[in-house]
Amino acid sequence: MSGTRLFFLVFLLLGLWCLAMGTTKATEALNARSWPTAKGRIISSGVKQLETRQRIRIARLCFYIDYLYLVKNKVYEGHRLNAGWPCFGSESRIRKLLSRYPSGSQVDVYYNPQNPAISMLEPGLDWTEFFLWGVGLVCVSVAWPFFRRKDNGYLR
Repeated sequence: MSGTRLFFLVFLLLGLWCLAMGTTKATEALNARSWPTAKGRIISSGVKQLETRQRIRIARLCFYIDYLYLVKNKVYEGHRLNAGWPCFGSESRIRKLLSRYPSGSQVDVYYNPQNPAISMLEPGLDWTEFFLWGVGLVCVSVAWPFFRRKDNGYLR
């Protein structure tokens, strides 16, 4: 396989993986809106900064949260705000989350009724799904025409 073919194959596979992951995350996020809720309490919340060699501003700040909730007399621990990625480029978004979820506050926790250990605080679509779909569509759009050409040996 030539280097060009390998490049386009990797690009195509990356695009398909991004589309699948975006769809999986979106499905969970939308399904979570109908999950039951339990009362919970925030144990801790805060922000971590990703270390990068370059001065990359996008998604450097990551929000973390730990909470406990009770389902059928069993205590569970959760760590997810939503189905998406916990990192953001916006300091104002992090500040809003920290003020909305301070340590010790009570929250409604959405949990999966088939597996109560799976939970989140904010069901619904997040920027992550759209980002994954966008990257996936770009990668597939760049790679797919290469595989559709008759002179590359893949289609005859």
